Amino acid sequence: MLFLHATGFCKEVWQPVVAPLLDLRPATKTLALDMRGHGDSPRPDEPYRWDLVTDDVLATMGDQSRIVGVGHSMGGAVIARAAALRPDLFSSIVLIEPIILPPPYRREDIPLALAAQRRRNRFVSRDAAYERFRSGPMATWQPEALAAYVDFGFVDDGNGIAIKCDPSVEADVFREGWNHDTWDLVPEISIPVTIVAGERSDTHAKPFLDVLEGRFDRPTVVIVPETGHFLPMERPDIVASLVAEELG
Repeated sequence: MLFLHATGFCKEVWQPVVAPLLDLRPATKTLALDMRGHGDSPRPDEPYRWDLVTDDVLATMGDQSRIVGVGHSMGGAVIARAAALRPDLFSSIVLIEPIILPPPYRREDIPLALAAQRRRNRFVSRDAAYERFRSGPMATWQPEALAAYVDFGFVDDGNGIAIKCDPSVEADVFREGWNHDTWDLVPEISIPVTIVAGERSDTHAKPFLDVLEGRFDRPTVVIVPETGHFLPMERPDIVASLVAEELG
């Protein structure tokens, strides 16, 4: 299994999904990656183009083949792009609210980029970070998912904790979100594709979800009740069940 996170996060947020899968299938090989500029991966020069992130993933996977790919948001787009460019890499893929948008392709200073640029990037302690994130967009997360983000998405620097994915990096990733031609590539994907969306999604509601589904050759769409864009952190148990189905 290969897991790719969303913009601004880190590989460890997949722990609540991976743990029950390994309980079921202890021998399964699992890899979660920090994409460039995120988590423990180096920070290259801007721009943070998503096609280059896909190249990173393909280079990392080497000659692996017929694995299950799971990606959330940006990670979903990268998984889909990798599947189109390397048809032998995956046996099936699970795309959770993938950011795959139609042309015209362009770099754009979208509101998410502006908000990310202003994001608070440090706290006096992890306890302070936990308290801050227990409200707002992350209030619906399962405790173990929030713990994984705070424990591994920040680094101690002697004066508190600093976020690993710098706000300037996150902002640039968002600016590049419409600047890749994955939309044109996905019809070439011939393996089974499961598209997962939250019932309360603000990015993958109808009719866009229907149009996105129509771009794929063999899609299955799953709507998870009472969840939004952060559904892997809100319902990791459901995501684990969906991935378990792909593992057989």
